[in-house]
Amino acid sequence: MQQILNSQERTQAFVKFLVFFLFTVALVILAVFFNYHLPSRENKMLQDEVDVQRQQDANQQKFVNRMQEAIVLLDSLESSNTNLEQINLQLNGKIGDLAVLQQKDNTLYGKMNKVIVDRLQELQQKQRQLESLSDKAGKLTSLQTELDKCKTDLAIANAALDGFRKGSPN
Repeated sequence: MQQILNSQERTQAFVKFLVFFLFTVALVILAVFFNYHLPSRENKMLQDEVDVQRQQDANQQKFVNRMQEAIVLLDSLESSNTNLEQINLQLNGKIGDLAVLQQKDNTLYGKMNKVIVDRLQELQQKQRQLESLSDKAGKLTSLQTELDKCKTDLAIANAALDGFRKGSPN
């Protein structure tokens, strides 16, 4: 059999070709793998974020419903034919429910919920102060009426006294 003169060079070229071919095939397989694997992982992450957002939205909807109930109770405090103590107790319960439902984190919802709960508590306090002041205003009006009556009685008594002084000889 005849010996090929450049067999060593041909073997080297074939090995180089084989290495580069395998490297290229590996790159293509890796590209295909990452093309299918990474989007599914990103999709899972995005799906988790969507689930968290949906849960926050559901919690926020519960919060809004309770807030509307509390606002209705606040509005009913202004009507005159209501049992104020009972409504205040119900309002305290609703505000307590809101405090439980509010998100405790520093997200937008958490901050907004905290401000809403604080403002509702302030409104309830102001409503109580207004109720107290209106009671005091009613008392002040009745006292003013009594004072005017007393001044009138005093003026009549002074006129009668002056009449007795002028009519009586000294």
